[in-house]
Amino acid sequence: MNLWVFLAALRVPHPGPQPHGNALPIPGAPLPPNSTLWERILDSLNNLAINNIWPTVLALLACAAVAYWCWRRKRKQRRWYLWPLPLAIVAFLIAVGGGVNWHFGYYATAGDLFDSYNFPTGGEQLLTSHSGRYPAGVVVSARIPSPVSQVRAQNAAIFLPPQYFTAPANYKFPVVYLYPGVPGTELDWFTGGQALQTGLAAAKAGKPVVFVSVNVAPSYGTDTECVNGLPGNWETYLAQDVPTWIAKSSRTLTGAGANATAGLSMGGYCAQMLAIRHPDLFGQSGNFSGTTLPTYDGGMEALFGPGPGLQQTVDSYNTNFLIQHEPESRSVDTWLEVGSSDDPLLIADQKQFDANAAALGMNTTFSEVPGAHEFYVWAQCLKDWLPQALSTLDPPAPQPAGPNSP
Repeated sequence: MNLWVFLAALRVPHPGPQPHGNALPIPGAPLPPNSTLWERILDSLNNLAINNIWPTVLALLACAAVAYWCWRRKRKQRRWYLWPLPLAIVAFLIAVGGGVNWHFGYYATAGDLFDSYNFPTGGEQLLTSHSGRYPAGVVVSARIPSPVSQVRAQNAAIFLPPQYFTAPANYKFPVVYLYPGVPGTELDWFTGGQALQTGLAAAKAGKPVVFVSVNVAPSYGTDTECVNGLPGNWETYLAQDVPTWIAKSSRTLTGAGANATAGLSMGGYCAQMLAIRHPDLFGQSGNFSGTTLPTYDGGMEALFGPGPGLQQTVDSYNTNFLIQHEPESRSVDTWLEVGSSDDPLLIADQKQFDANAAALGMNTTFSEVPGAHEFYVWAQCLKDWLPQALSTLDPPAPQPAGPNSP
């Protein structure tokens, strides 16, 4: 178990941000004047940044203080007092967890630890709302069903930009589908990934977009590679069930010209694979620290099942193979970005795809940023890629009302 898995295991999966409508404060905005002292204290604690070295330093100091107190008691009374030991153990665990979080950037604030997010949240009813005061946008909690794939309904976190509530009611918006890694949840993009801040910056620049971050696994920590295989029909869920539900339930544009995919780690492979296998649905992909072909701890037989057609199935999910043999897949604009200190094999894999795609005349970009396999990198990747993606995605536009209009 690596450090990233250890850190993610500390987090108890949560059904999603709870709907509070306008009740939650806008990030960075002061609380209402009538707020109680207790509310102000809680707000300060929730917004306390913890993706730095200080939680570890303070916890280690607490450990040292307990050890010093015990030593002093032993010198004076010539015997050890062990009752403070649990305090030292707790402080040590906090120090370890704080150090790991400092390295990976998984939790940005103390509120993230307890699902008390420092961004505005709301329920599914906001997807069909034509008005509201959300100057920082809002993250909507939803459950997206799976009528075709039958993988069970999954949690989704959907960012709606401020213009969603101020534009005319017949305006529809482009969509970027965001996929987490493994282990991960739909909220990772809005905590460590800073998607709300990036989406809000785009909205302020006159390029509003809807983010749809959705679970890509049946349980926390399960690797699906987003394929149709033994873990379930996850490609069908992400390429059919989710876009169909989003189109019916919200004011969003459809088609490759207005829809893109992006993801981190395993989700990066998912984003690239889904776009290249479905160029009629998604016109762009952002692969952040992901491979270009399926990888699975138990091997391809464990992912797809044994059989004489196994290699053909594996090839059909290898994006290098697809762009070589499926000319229509070359219409997708691909962006690959990775931390310069990440696994050298992963970096080489992304570089090779970029070279292959460029040789075939595809619009492709490869980039490295300082960092490793961590949220600091993925937050930066989204900031780097989104302006380019929005420069070619269809902008919000009025659409005639139809039978499926929300």
